Amino acid sequence: MATLATPKALQLGPISAATTTSHSYRVSAAFGAREPIATTTTVITDGTATYDVFRPADYDRLAFKSPIVTWGNGTNATPAMYSTLLSHFASYGFTVIATTLANTGSGREIDAAARYLVKANATSGSVFAGHLDVHEVAAVGHSQGATGAVRVATMDPRLITSVMTFSLPSIKWSAPNPDCPVKADCEAHPGRLTQAAFFISTHGPLDAIIASPTTERTDFDSVRGRAALGIIAVSRNRPADHNSVQDVDVGSNPQNELGYATAWLEYTLLANERAAAAFSGRHPELESNVAWPESTVKQ
Repeated sequence: MATLATPKALQLGPISAATTTSHSYRVSAAFGAREPIATTTTVITDGTATYDVFRPADYDRLAFKSPIVTWGNGTNATPAMYSTLLSHFASYGFTVIATTLANTGSGREIDAAARYLVKANATSGSVFAGHLDVHEVAAVGHSQGATGAVRVATMDPRLITSVMTFSLPSIKWSAPNPDCPVKADCEAHPGRLTQAAFFISTHGPLDAIIASPTTERTDFDSVRGRAALGIIAVSRNRPADHNSVQDVDVGSNPQNELGYATAWLEYTLLANERAAAAFSGRHPELESNVAWPESTVKQ
């Protein structure tokens, strides 16, 4: 989250409600709808660390082992502020573990959370025992947590197989905080990624300062392998901005970010061919969606 002043809004062309919800964008519509898998949220403590876990309620009903998503919060945010997004992932069969810390830019907590689940998967009597796919792990985060997601992927590449960021801040915003004794401890270097990466940002006025389309494109261009750049303009008929990924009850609007975010996990962690159509092939859907102007992919 950010506390910067809001400049004059960007002047984007009009985007109608019809175009932002059009079923012609089939991947966005399909994966933006919640799956019927029942989910549950639990709090787990591991020593001094506390995690919120969003997961399928009954692993035995899944037809596959559950991939892991390890989540990093934005500055001063909590997992509860992202419950719409994280529960949505869980409804598709992913197990999401979210550190409850409000500073996650170092990536250490995000890594420790994923490592906790890897260990739990091999622990007899654990609710997770034998149910997780410990070889398919995505690091995902928002704002400072996006920095942490990139950092854990570069620090622990044998564990992390996919990366997704929401409004990854420009490196100039890195600064010492309770998680980072020195500035360099909270600097992300996307060019060092060896995993497929999806950079999501917005055309909003806050992101124009924090995580502008130009900044995100630079990060996208620096990745040597598969990558996607998604710049959303409108979510649920409202301009999207830096904190739009958070829940409606905290004043945000994540609805139209759910589809492609979930599709990325399906594509990179479960090899879902339907989801892949958003990011690959001759005409990737993400590039044609008028609610996501300036978006692109490299395959």
